[in-house]
Amino acid sequence: MNPPCFNRHERGEIVSTVEAADSKPGDVSGMILGLLAVIWFVGVPLCLWQAFAAALGYPAADRERINAWMTGAAVIATAAPILAAGICVFTDRVVRAWIFGLVAVACVVLVLGDVYGNTRPADPYGPVRPLPSGYCAEHSGGGSECPGG
Repeated sequence: MNPPCFNRHERGEIVSTVEAADSKPGDVSGMILGLLAVIWFVGVPLCLWQAFAAALGYPAADRERINAWMTGAAVIATAAPILAAGICVFTDRVVRAWIFGLVAVACVVLVLGDVYGNTRPADPYGPVRPLPSGYCAEHSGGGSECPGG
């Protein structure tokens, strides 16, 4: 009878439980990849749906809640594929590493494009806002035509 810390391998050899666990390195990493895929496929649409629902709020939409949900969607959309690609690289899953890497790059580009679009001015070369009424600008090389000066 074998001691409880040993298991019988498929070939009939006696190996320790640590060696048996090491013989299947894909089990834990595969479960983590599956969990990351579920988080990515469920988490991003859920965050986007919550942002959409917050935007429909009555009487006025709460911009902070909308931004928080959109930030959560952006973090999940970029972090999950990056982590999955890293796990695939370390577990020698070359094809999956390339797939997750390309998805991660696409998500990062989309998020950075959205950030750029939201931070730059809408019309940088648009018309100048009118000056307040009663404003008088002094010009160099001449007399002062403004009242009081």
